Amino acid sequence: MERRMRKAALWGAIAAAVLAVAGPVGPARAVPLPGPTPLPSPRGMLDTMSRDLGLSADQVRIRLAQEADAHRAAAAVRRMLTTPPAGMWFDKLSGKLIVAVTRAVDAQLVRTAGAVPRTVRHSHAVLTALVRQIDDRVGQGVPGVIGWGVDERANGVVIRVDRTRSTARTAAFEDTVRALGARARVPVTVERTDRSPRQQEGTVVGGDRWMPAHEGICSVGFSVTGPHDFQGFLTAGHCTLTPDQAAYGGDGSRMGTSNPGGDGSVNGREGDFGLVEVDQPGWTVSPDVAGQGGARVAVTGIQEGLAGMSICRSGQSSGWHCGEITRVDQTVDYGTTVIEGLSYTNACSAAGDSGGSYVTRPDAPLAVGLHSGGGAAHCDGGGDTVTIFQPVGEALDRWDLRLKTGG
Repeated sequence: MERRMRKAALWGAIAAAVLAVAGPVGPARAVPLPGPTPLPSPRGMLDTMSRDLGLSADQVRIRLAQEADAHRAAAAVRRMLTTPPAGMWFDKLSGKLIVAVTRAVDAQLVRTAGAVPRTVRHSHAVLTALVRQIDDRVGQGVPGVIGWGVDERANGVVIRVDRTRSTARTAAFEDTVRALGARARVPVTVERTDRSPRQQEGTVVGGDRWMPAHEGICSVGFSVTGPHDFQGFLTAGHCTLTPDQAAYGGDGSRMGTSNPGGDGSVNGREGDFGLVEVDQPGWTVSPDVAGQGGARVAVTGIQEGLAGMSICRSGQSSGWHCGEITRVDQTVDYGTTVIEGLSYTNACSAAGDSGGSYVTRPDAPLAVGLHSGGGAAHCDGGGDTVTIFQPVGEALDRWDLRLKTGG
């Protein structure tokens, strides 16, 4: 509960930052323009989104303009409602932000913010209370149960099960969750897969990489600065478990120190994010993220990830791939650790991509998350196209850091 309250405060601050950059949303924008103006986009990122989303270049530009409007509306909704909505997601068919609410007064505020209200039965408080009950019953883990969280579109909850690891205990757990849902009259969805997610560190080389001395090759996330002239970068917490270990760049030379002082790694309920200090002569940090064909894009700020939004991911193993955010604020059981507050996408990934960058808005790229894990070990079209990321804002907030920006 404490972490969810901190997250709510954090995303409120991010919403304010988005409003400061994009401009306020209020009654003057209550009725969106009939057709969004296509946004310009760097060629590489536009090409990848066209390829991975199955859209023409013009369709990508129109969608990005619609998503920009939806993010402004989301910031306004968070500012205007007195309690969190039951859910928010981008609907690619209508090009609008959908907001689930339980009260008529909130529905009117949502319209004023430029979004589309959907009246539902269960509030955010009811849904998260049921998720907490599931947390309690999972305990130290249930065979085959790999994740759970709020199902915003269904106004219910969802649990994910690896059918290859299911046992009689798994079936009993599913029955228990369905009974809890029935008692609260909340729908329960069970999603089944043949693969369990894993935190994707590895030994594959190539692209933008960094090498901790002990935890295997991983990917750089985003460059950051902080108090006392600190400079470094964010990556996955499971890549930075050992305190004060040497960190090496893609060329094999030492760039800095991973998990400085032992307080630079989180890999548990609170999240999956880590910190590397760049403290060696000749190394500097930049706002760039490696894009299509090695071309770089410079991040200009931070963005909250919303379900339904397009997203692009960069990692040292599989390179640059795009997709959509499918779920947000989910709990994932990796088998070795349980982590709350993660988001799912359908952009492919591979071992060694851990810690890599998730960005959106090609016209002015915004940092969204850090790669945590996935269900497939390759990007050749085989396996589940499931990837999981850690929202980047929590790491910035925890260590009082600032994103290195440019553009």
